[in-house]
Amino acid sequence: MRKTIAVFLLIVLSLFPIYAGAEIIDETAGLDSYAEYDDIDDFDALFEDAPDDIVVEEAEIPTTLSQETEKTSLLNLTGSFTAKAGIVCVYDDTNTESKFTPGGLLEMSNTLSMSVKPADIFSVYGSLNTAFSNEFTLDVSSLYFNSLLFDSLYLSAGKKSISWGNLRIFSNEALSSSDNGVSCEIRYPWKLGTITAVVLYDYNTYGVTSFSWRTMSFAGAADITVLNTNINAFVRKYPVLETPSDKLLVGLELKRTLFGFDTYVQGNTIFAGGFDKLTITGGFYRLWDGFTPNIGINIEYQYAYEPNAPQNADIHSHIIDAEFGIRRIGAAKNMKGAVKWSHDFIKANGNIDVVFIVSSLIPYADWTNGVKITYGGSYSVPKIEFGTALSFSLNY
Repeated sequence: MRKTIAVFLLIVLSLFPIYAGAEIIDETAGLDSYAEYDDIDDFDALFEDAPDDIVVEEAEIPTTLSQETEKTSLLNLTGSFTAKAGIVCVYDDTNTESKFTPGGLLEMSNTLSMSVKPADIFSVYGSLNTAFSNEFTLDVSSLYFNSLLFDSLYLSAGKKSISWGNLRIFSNEALSSSDNGVSCEIRYPWKLGTITAVVLYDYNTYGVTSFSWRTMSFAGAADITVLNTNINAFVRKYPVLETPSDKLLVGLELKRTLFGFDTYVQGNTIFAGGFDKLTITGGFYRLWDGFTPNIGINIEYQYAYEPNAPQNADIHSHIIDAEFGIRRIGAAKNMKGAVKWSHDFIKANGNIDVVFIVSSLIPYADWTNGVKITYGGSYSVPKIEFGTALSFSLNY
C-alpha cells in the first residue's frame, strides 16, 4: 500500500500544471462570480440521475483471494484536465467611478484519480486536485476504501462526500459537510430498503490529536419503498463540543414519480437547546431524452423558519431555484444551453444565469458564452456580468 501511495503522489507531482508568465486582469471582485458559470457549464448533470452516495460494486464473491487477484486490476490511474481562458465584463451602476469593468479569465484544474482493487470485495479510491484561479491550490479531494463484509454489509471509510435523499439543487443539511473531514459509513441493504450509519469527524475544526467521540458527529438513515413511494428518515447528532452540546437534526423525505416527473419533498428540524430551525424543501425533476434535442428541467423551493435567528436577520426564508437545459441542438447536434433562476422572496433579490455552449469548436475545446444578471437588494439597477471563453477538457 505504501508503494502504491508513493507512486500516486509521484505521478501527481509530475503532472502538476506549471504556470509561468500568465497575467490576469482582475479589477473587481465581481469578476470572480464568473466562476459560478461552472455550475451551468457542467449542466449535463441535469440530464442524469443523482449518483449513489457510496461506490461499491456488487459482484459474486470469489472463493479464494488468489482468484480475486487474477480477475481484477490492482492499480488504475485516470485523470482529467480542464482549463478556461476568456474575457469578461461587468456592468454595475452602483459603482460611480466606472460602470463598465473589463477583465480576463484564466482557470486551470487537474484531477488525478487512483483506484486499487485487489479483490472484488475490497477497493481503495483517491483523487488529488491541483487548480489555478488567481492562485494555485493543492487538495486531496478524496481518499477512502470500500469493503463488503459478511456478504451483506457495505463499509466505506475515509475522506469522501456522502449525500442522502433526492435533493438536486439544495443540499441535505444532515450530511452537507461530509467532505470537510473523514467519515465511516456502514450500509445494510434489505428487501424493502437500506439502513445506513455514519460517523463524521471534522479534522479541520478539531485537529488530528483530539479524535474522540466528543468531537464526532453521528448520523443514521433508513429508507423504505411502500406503494411506489420512497420514504427516507434520517437523524444527526452533532459533536458534544459544539454549542449547544445537544444539537440534533431529524428529517424525513418522500419521493414518488407523478406523471413522469420525479417529485419529492423533504423536511428537517434542528434542535439546539430547544427548537432552533425548520427547513422544508420540495421539487420536481424531469428529463426528456427520447427525442432530439434532449430537455431537462429541475425546480426546487425551500422554506426555512429560524425563530432564534441573529438580530437583524430574517426569521423566515422563501427561496426558489429553477434550472432548464437543452442539448443536442443545431445541425451538428453540438450546441447546448441552460438557464438558471434563483430568487429570494423575503430579500426580494436574485439572479439569472444564461449560458450557451458550442461543443467541439476545436479539438478538446468548447466555446462558452454566459450572462449573469443580479437584481434587487442593493441593486436599484441590475448588475450584469457577461463573458466568453474557450473551455478545454481532456480525460486521460
